Amino acid sequence: MMLREQAHQYKEMYAHQHYSPLRAICRSFLKYVAPSMMMVLLVTLVLGTFASEPVSAEPQGFSSGAVQRAAPQGFGIESNSPNTVKGVLSQGHSNDYVVLEGHLFANDDDPQDLSSYIFKDANGDQITVDISTSNNAVEPQPDLVYYIWGTVNRDWFSTSINVIEYTPVG
Repeated sequence: MMLREQAHQYKEMYAHQHYSPLRAICRSFLKYVAPSMMMVLLVTLVLGTFASEPVSAEPQGFSSGAVQRAAPQGFGIESNSPNTVKGVLSQGHSNDYVVLEGHLFANDDDPQDLSSYIFKDANGDQITVDISTSNNAVEPQPDLVYYIWGTVNRDWFSTSINVIEYTPVG
């Protein structure tokens, strides 16, 4: 029995040596070092949050001297855009959107081109229009008054309108 008691005492004395050294290091790290590292991380996060707050309330955003631009009005048509043929011919730039009211006549200068028409407004001014890209399936009638909506096509020696849509008035 004496041997058995000695073996039991020996086992109790040297039981911790059965663990590997790596396991002992990990256990002591988790017990002593990890909690203090977590506390340091938490304190750093809290101080970082308070340090990022603005010190004083200053105006932010764009400078107040910047010019405010108005939003475009439907379809990019501005209120100062030319709305007569004379205005398109004198002030129109390429790719400007225009809305005009008047009559569409077949272009007698080019009878083979079925998409080229002459547009005549109420003042009697005329401009060549191209309806090949328009959304309309019906050929325009010369006795009806139309609204045309399109883009100005300005070349070196000519100005025309590429019609997007034409609709009869009334």
